[in-house]
Amino acid sequence: MMAISKRWLLAILAMPMAVMLMLPGVVWGGLWMGVQGGPRYIPDTDMVQRTSWNFEKTYENIKFDINVIGGLTVGYDFINQGFLGRDWPFWMKYFGVVLDATYENLSFDQQMVMVREQRNLYHLDTGPKDYPSFIPGGSSSMFVLSPMIIVRYGFLPNEENPFGRLQPYLGVGPGFVISNPEINGWTTEEKNKFDMALVVETGLRYMIFKNVSVDAAFRYRTIFTKFGNSYDAPGVAGKIDLDWNPHLFNAIIRLSYHF
Repeated sequence: MMAISKRWLLAILAMPMAVMLMLPGVVWGGLWMGVQGGPRYIPDTDMVQRTSWNFEKTYENIKFDINVIGGLTVGYDFINQGFLGRDWPFWMKYFGVVLDATYENLSFDQQMVMVREQRNLYHLDTGPKDYPSFIPGGSSSMFVLSPMIIVRYGFLPNEENPFGRLQPYLGVGPGFVISNPEINGWTTEEKNKFDMALVVETGLRYMIFKNVSVDAAFRYRTIFTKFGNSYDAPGVAGKIDLDWNPHLFNAIIRLSYHF
C-alpha cells in the first residue's frame, strides 16, 4: 500500500520547477535542473522490536531488496552573470546549492534470522536469549527532500564551458524524510512519518554541451531519528514498536539542463 498520495507527491516534485518558471529570465544564469535515477543498496540491518510491557527483541542482519531511486534536482552555481547579475567573490565559483527531491521504496522479504531477546518483567532482568525465528516481510515508501551545499572544481576548460567540462564535486546537507513503514499482516498505526537524515553525495559531472551535463554520483544517507513505526499484530495485546537505523547507498546517473 502506498500511503503517500500520487497527487500530493507529484505536487511536491513539481515545486522546484514552478519556482524556476516564476523567476524572471535575467536570473536564470547559473540555474540548472536535472532528472536522476539509479539503484539503492542497504547493508544487512538489525531491527529492534519493543512492546509496552518491557519486552525487547532484536532481529539481526535482515537482508533488504535492492530497489531503484528516482527524482529531480534543481541547482544554482555561483557565477557572476547569474542571479540578478550579482558580482560574487571569485572563490564563490567553486560553490553551489541544490534542492534534491527523490522517491523510492524500501522492502524486505520474510526471512529466517537470529533473534536476541531481552525481557524485563517487574524490573527483574531475565537476561538475553538467542534463537532463530522468522520476521515477516515489509516495505516503506519514502520521499526525501534534501537541500545541499556543493563544492566543485573544474577541469578541461574551453570557450563554451570556461569553468571546465569535467567537474568533480562533493555535496552535503540534511534530508527531510516522509515515509510509510509497513509490516505484512500487521496494522500500521502512523502514516506519513517525518524523520531527519544526513545526505552526502560525491560525483563527477561532464558537460556534454554548453547547456547539457551528465553526472555519475555516489550518495550516502543515514536516518538518525527513530525510523520505523508502531503496529498492532494479530494475537498480540498492546502496541509493538519496530525501529531500525538505515544506511542507504545509491549509485546515481543525472542528466541536467543548464539555463
